[in-house]
Amino acid sequence: MNYFLLLILAFVVLASADANFADWHPPQDGEVRSPCPALNALANHGILPRDGHNLTAPMLVKALGEGLNVSAETTNMLAATGLSVSKDPESGAFNLDDLNKHNAVEHDASLSRKDFDLGGESQDFYPSVFAETLSYFNGKSEVEIPDVAAARWGRVQSSNATNPKFTYSNNQYFPSYFESSAYFQLFKDSKTNKASVEWIDIFFREERMPYNEGWRPVNPISGLSIAQTVLQLALHTPEKLPAGSL
Repeated sequence: MNYFLLLILAFVVLASADANFADWHPPQDGEVRSPCPALNALANHGILPRDGHNLTAPMLVKALGEGLNVSAETTNMLAATGLSVSKDPESGAFNLDDLNKHNAVEHDASLSRKDFDLGGESQDFYPSVFAETLSYFNGKSEVEIPDVAAARWGRVQSSNATNPKFTYSNNQYFPSYFESSAYFQLFKDSKTNKASVEWIDIFFREERMPYNEGWRPVNPISGLSIAQTVLQLALHTPEKLPAGSL
């Protein structure tokens, strides 16, 4: 076998290598995090830079592709959002804590964060908020689309009732639906279309991918799959959305 072929084979092996979830630890001093549990988890696993600094689009495409099976086109949308709030957009990079800007990625009625105007810090997990989210699952060990929709809508109603400055309009609809669509796709069994509540809990509470518990990134996540899941969630939600809001 010639050296050229060996180089090609080596490149293919490296390009198709799975992400390593073995080395996980929570953020240390000087390491920054975001409102997004998925990005935080990838940083905690070292699949993204642990310090959370200087993230570029190619870096995100590689990490989310290998780590979560997210398509490049979907990841590039997230990267564009990151660059739009970057403290130094001309560098072509952003830090995870740049995403903490209110109503950029972070929004009211989060599944795991306290509302900004209620004193919430976007990067921080709030057990009481997430406990409310879990309560809408009614003790189930696995959840389906109607359960995920109920949890999302329950948080919207709760936030609206408790936050005098509650904001929920076109700029918040899609992020709200997107995050529920994303975690359901990450953790659902493609045969049963149910997602493990244990895995969901680990993901939000620890910002860790539940690899040790048996999860694998087997479900491809793309713009199309997100749109399909968002539509299902909307159909199971008793709210009327303005045309073009999703």
